[in-house]
Amino acid sequence: MKPARARHWFGQRMTLTRQVALLSLIPVVALGFILTRVLERQIVNSSIHDASQSARLIAQIGIQPRLSPQVMRAGLNARGVAELDEQLRARSATRDLARIKIWNDRRAVIYSDDHSLIGRTLPASDELENALAGRPNDAAVVDPKPHSETAGEVGLGRLVEVYVPLRFKRTGTPAGAFEIYLSYRPIAAAVAGDKRTIALVVAIGLALLWAILFRIVARASRRLTRQSRENYKLARFDRLTGLPNRTLFHERVSTALARPPTPDQAVAVLVIDVDGFKQVNNTLGDQTGDTVLREVGRRLRRDLPDGVLLSRLGADEYAALSPCTNGEPGALGLARAVQECLEAPIEVDGIALNVEASIGIATAGEPGVGSYPLLQRAGSALTRARAHRTRVEVYSPVKDSFDPERLMLLGQVRAALAREEFELHYQPKMELKDRRIFGVEALLRWRHPDHGLLMPLSFVPLVEQTALIGPLTDRVVDLALGQLVSWRRDGLELEMSVNLSARNLLEPDLPHRVRAMLRKHQVAPGRLTLEVTESDTMSEPERAAQVLQAMRSTGVRVSIDDFGTGNASIAYLARLPATEVKIDKSFVTGICEDARADAITRSTIDLSRRLGLRVVAEGVETQAVLERLSEVGCDSAQGFLISTPLPADELAERLLAKPQRKAPAGGGRKRAVSVSGARR
Repeated sequence: MKPARARHWFGQRMTLTRQVALLSLIPVVALGFILTRVLERQIVNSSIHDASQSARLIAQIGIQPRLSPQVMRAGLNARGVAELDEQLRARSATRDLARIKIWNDRRAVIYSDDHSLIGRTLPASDELENALAGRPNDAAVVDPKPHSETAGEVGLGRLVEVYVPLRFKRTGTPAGAFEIYLSYRPIAAAVAGDKRTIALVVAIGLALLWAILFRIVARASRRLTRQSRENYKLARFDRLTGLPNRTLFHERVSTALARPPTPDQAVAVLVIDVDGFKQVNNTLGDQTGDTVLREVGRRLRRDLPDGVLLSRLGADEYAALSPCTNGEPGALGLARAVQECLEAPIEVDGIALNVEASIGIATAGEPGVGSYPLLQRAGSALTRARAHRTRVEVYSPVKDSFDPERLMLLGQVRAALAREEFELHYQPKMELKDRRIFGVEALLRWRHPDHGLLMPLSFVPLVEQTALIGPLTDRVVDLALGQLVSWRRDGLELEMSVNLSARNLLEPDLPHRVRAMLRKHQVAPGRLTLEVTESDTMSEPERAAQVLQAMRSTGVRVSIDDFGTGNASIAYLARLPATEVKIDKSFVTGICEDARADAITRSTIDLSRRLGLRVVAEGVETQAVLERLSEVGCDSAQGFLISTPLPADELAERLLAKPQRKAPAGGGRKRAVSVSGARR
């Protein structure tokens, strides 16, 4: 075997089939050797047995008829010896006969083809004793020894020794025994011939067996190879689009991050979400949805620059990896390319579907960032892009609302509810006509045993994604109504506003739970206002409207918070069972300096009055803003100018200490406990 070919067989490139072929050849050769030896032994034994049978026939047919019991006792005369010599020479069966002795029961040789032994009494061997006793002996292969009774056979080669008992009666001990030596040469020649034949047959048979096994293993190996390739494809590629899946994407990101970074180039990851895909799937069916996903994947793969890896992460999310991009500007350029390739409608069964995408971007600007953290950052940016409807967001640690500590807090919420660690602070709401405090907004706080007083933004967004938001909301409403009762006993008659989350609006039993708590505390429904943001009502508009309508039918008031920041139409807002509108701080703060903010605020107040809704301005922080709101006809206001959120006892002490006639003097902003508008 040539060295190169030997390396091919025995080196690292050896295939599974060849390994099996070599390994299986060893036991096959060993099996052939063992089988040949076993068969050889059987042939030898069979040949010796045949020789033994031949010797017995010679003794019984050729010799015993010439003898008698008297001859055995007295011995043969010269004539008898000559007749036996003639008989043995005449029979063809004696051609392999090497030596013969006839013993009487006194251990004397009465005949031998070696006449020098006739009449001698020789020491009896064990085999002779067995024969004279009538016990059978197995034939044996012997080598004649010098200076023994077999000295005359020396030079004849190996012999087959056979002892045959000599009987003239059916019962009793034998009268003597025949000792016959046959030449082993014919047996050896026959064994050698049979051995060659058997070895050839065994070799051919085992070679065929090995060839069959090799073929079976080769076919199985090919199937395993195909299956391995298929499994690799299934494990790393998406079946629907044929794009790399999340597993392969992480591998490629890890490979890209392992390369030495350069000052002006960075690894960028884009997570792309198809906007409105759920509605397409629910309205037109899964088959249409699959067609849309395949077409989106085809367009992205076609239009994205060379070197950019496109992957489908699952559902309607894709990801793009640019191993070498010009930092954030390059990643934003890639995001624009994604949006441009999706601008043309996708036609499915004659229906033109407009597809847009929200994109989250993360770049590996520092060493040591892994694949999973980088993708998580891009996902966090995508969540922000969808929540704020900006379509494209770049990850920023400042804006990241996902961190391990917040997740740990989420795991402690249930126990905190049981230990009653949640409490409420209250921010007053002022009637602008008479500058009277008529109500408060309940804002949630968590008095954590390790972290102190926590603001709602540190835990509420995570709780809103779980079923715990229901029990937490019930706790807030229960505390707020209980506080109204406590203040009423102290002489304070106030209204209470409580915030709801988008998930609360999907709970059909929420109105029943609120009614039960109103009855428990004996509070009139009209003294409770439930605040929902404009964007929350748009997540599931029909279900939200049904829950709010059921709530409104109990007498509880409904307020639309952060009005003007969402995308709800005026027609939809008109259908909501609201009693109040809260103008967002972003418009209120600038009404004295920004003409557009002033126009929006005045338009909102005018529209609300025409719809029969009260108007609350939040985020009032200067006296000038308060006066301007009063001029344009706003009903009420809240903000740091009026009061920061306060614990119940401290607020009651302030309200009971002096009459609430005028707003606090001074125009500067106050920095205190909380930020206006913080939810719960």
